Amino acid sequence: MSVKKILNRENRTIVYEYEPKEKKACVVYLHGLNSSRQSEKGKRLLKFAKEKELGFLSVDYTAHGESEGKPSDFRIARCLNDVLDVLAKEKISNPLYLVGSSLGGWIAFLLAEKMPQQVHGILTCAAGVDFLERVWRQILPSDIKTLLKSGHIIGPNAETKGYCFSYAMFQESKPYLLLHRKINYTGSVILAHGDVDTVVLPNNSFKIKEALLSEDVQVHIIKGEGHALSGYPLEQELERLIFKGEKNVKSKK
Repeated sequence: MSVKKILNRENRTIVYEYEPKEKKACVVYLHGLNSSRQSEKGKRLLKFAKEKELGFLSVDYTAHGESEGKPSDFRIARCLNDVLDVLAKEKISNPLYLVGSSLGGWIAFLLAEKMPQQVHGILTCAAGVDFLERVWRQILPSDIKTLLKSGHIIGPNAETKGYCFSYAMFQESKPYLLLHRKINYTGSVILAHGDVDTVVLPNNSFKIKEALLSEDVQVHIIKGEGHALSGYPLEQELERLIFKGEKNVKSKK
């Protein structure tokens, strides 16, 4: 596996892994908040891609993994742009199958709207679409919001469960919110969610389903699984998604 680096549009060093396969689809793993490309799901998907002779790409976003940045530098736009910058740098034109975990699910749909013809399918695990809006409106107490509005940066620490919050992080996410409108993607989508997930609630996947323009959307609710979805047959469902995507392409020729 080739580990590479680029300078993104903000001149930060971004680390990513890319293994191209000529004329083959590329699996793009989009990791979660405070995670990295080397997470358990990332390792499983890399192994899957090698076994199926598919391309593979995964990017450590700004302030994640081995990429440059402080926790307070996290922004939705930066995560999206980091992936776009790598795709442009590598000139990847192969069909893409996006696998998004939590935050990565949000990035997946934003990416799909940017390049709907190239994204042939999306599989998400506990997709955290618009999760920052929920955190601001329903989770943070008023005294913390007041501190954030005055310019304080809170966390990461035990009280914030390892997360870092800034007012700019919430404000700058607003142009990227999706659930108040239709998500402009019509390809195949699988939304997997654990029924005991308390980080991103399972009803979020149903909200995404309703927002999508696609008519080919499945919601998989996995009994007894939490946010990590460690027991979900990720590789099996991805293989099914890719088979369907390739079949759809052939039918259009």
